Amino acid sequence: MPFAISRTLNQAVLRTRDRLADETWPSHVKVRNRAFIKAALRQPEFSKKTDLRVALVDRIGRATLNLHDKGGVKRAQSGRFAIPTSRVRRGSKGVVASQRPGNLKRKVVKDGLIFQAVGKGKTQRLQLMFKLQAATRVKADVPFRRDFARFMQEEMRRELPKAVAQAMRTRR
Repeated sequence: MPFAISRTLNQAVLRTRDRLADETWPSHVKVRNRAFIKAALRQPEFSKKTDLRVALVDRIGRATLNLHDKGGVKRAQSGRFAIPTSRVRRGSKGVVASQRPGNLKRKVVKDGLIFQAVGKGKTQRLQLMFKLQAATRVKADVPFRRDFARFMQEEMRRELPKAVAQAMRTRR
């Protein structure tokens, strides 16, 4: 029986990962890079007959999935976060390369704000592009734990009869 349970857990966690990436993530955030969440959510190891545990972890560590689930404060590791305003263009990999704070042409940094000089002559003015902050609030917007538990139960119910049948066919 431990073999069937282990096999069920492994199949269920793989399908749960796919469902979290295909259903939960896109319905709660604006997806700019479809491959990002599948790259981030990984299973560290499969369950074995002697160790019936499975988990999904944030492999790349950049997704802060725990904060997306529970909410909280994200602190900068060194320096400050550059929080973009609505004037900054975004692409599939976040802020467009030419508009990142380090690459911004004609930028002016003052009092924790990054401005960009636009126009020429009398029409020249400063546009606010980024606000620098040491920490930022992340609201709880993606219910990973709740959906993980629900999807695992559904997938376990679906996979257990198949795994038991497979175990009975291959028994000694």
